[in-house]
Amino acid sequence: MPPDRGVLLRAMNRFGLFVLAAAIVFGVCFDTMVVVSSAEPVDLNMTAASLQLSSELVKTDYSEFVSDPSFNTSTIILNGALKNMVQLPAESLVVRLPDDRLAVKSSEETSILPEGSTVVYYDEKPVIRIPLQSDVLGVSAVVESPLQNFTMNTNFIQSIPELGVYQVQVVFFELAREHLDVPLEGYTIDWGDGSVETYSAEKIAVAHEYSNSGTYRLVFNVSDALGFTYVTSQYYSVVYEGNLAHSALWVNKNKGPITALSLSFGLLAVGLAVFTETGRYRVLVLFTLLLPFYSRIQKEDVLDQFVRGQIYGFIKTNPGVHYNQILRKVGVKNGTLSYHLGVLEKTELIQSRREGLKYRVFYPTGMNFPKSERFRLTALQIQIIDLLKDKPGMTQKELARLLDQKPQTINYNMKVLDQAKLVSVVKKGRQTTCFAVEQSATPGE
Repeated sequence: MPPDRGVLLRAMNRFGLFVLAAAIVFGVCFDTMVVVSSAEPVDLNMTAASLQLSSELVKTDYSEFVSDPSFNTSTIILNGALKNMVQLPAESLVVRLPDDRLAVKSSEETSILPEGSTVVYYDEKPVIRIPLQSDVLGVSAVVESPLQNFTMNTNFIQSIPELGVYQVQVVFFELAREHLDVPLEGYTIDWGDGSVETYSAEKIAVAHEYSNSGTYRLVFNVSDALGFTYVTSQYYSVVYEGNLAHSALWVNKNKGPITALSLSFGLLAVGLAVFTETGRYRVLVLFTLLLPFYSRIQKEDVLDQFVRGQIYGFIKTNPGVHYNQILRKVGVKNGTLSYHLGVLEKTELIQSRREGLKYRVFYPTGMNFPKSERFRLTALQIQIIDLLKDKPGMTQKELARLLDQKPQTINYNMKVLDQAKLVSVVKKGRQTTCFAVEQSATPGE
């Protein structure tokens, strides 16, 4: 006697649900194993750092600066004490480095000063005090290297696109900052899993894929244009995605084998089940467990694409726009903008380059960069050029007095304008005079 059709359908219904539930249970069990094997969290503040000079530079002991007889010396009263000040050449710079270190950089030689050396001001001019030294160094300008802020001013963004793929993106805000005293040359990242990658300073955001969650030691090696290199490390925890999310990823990756295995029985049973009221209810309840997670991902994805579309549309209609203009017009946060620009450039929807006085500008992919760069000047730099056009041959001291600025501020901006070939500096004996260089078009912001 053939079996009752209703009994057969109920049996196949239960078998289909069993196969589907077994797949999810297996994924949850696999979750538990991953949690047990993942590394314990490590204090993210644990860092190790070192500072060094490029082997290509000529290194000098700081004591040679003090003892050089060709330098001018004078006696000053600094903080109530009598000091012998050695005036370094006008092209010499003092560079602020990580870990509160200072260095003297001239056109030919470089010296990292001893720990505890500080910058003070005498008659509005920078003076360097060195521990255990009665002599002080007089310099024309002090600049700041962005090496330390490079790793401190960062944002880590983690995503898990598929099972066994933990994508970590690092956004370096220091690369997006404009008007750096010293530009960065490039950097190398040891990701802690055996992978070491080198990037140019053009890369604001970089990404790496890990195959397992856990805590990794990242080592950053970054160099600036003056030849200084800073190596620092920190620990980063790649966070496990959670049991429910891991189960969804596992089922998604293995849905092919599961489908093939249960094609003859399981899927047929599930198909038959949905034609019964009880079967439909059980299947919908089972899948409803995953719906909140699925809906959250979809909402975030739509919002993500909306903001990125705004940024891309603004660049497409305003080719050559620079970073701060996008920040102001689109109205997003700094970190959000850096992230989306990195994604757009990585997917080759946009391209960027440094232009003029350390600006970064963005163009849609496919549009050729203009052959001539545009110099976007600050208001102070425009005032300096206008004054020199009206009164050529002025000294920097006269410019500082007329513009009500500190001498070191004028000195720095004159160096920038001289580098851009917008002004010329002529030395006559001890006096330095300044002139505006005639241009075919007036540069502006």
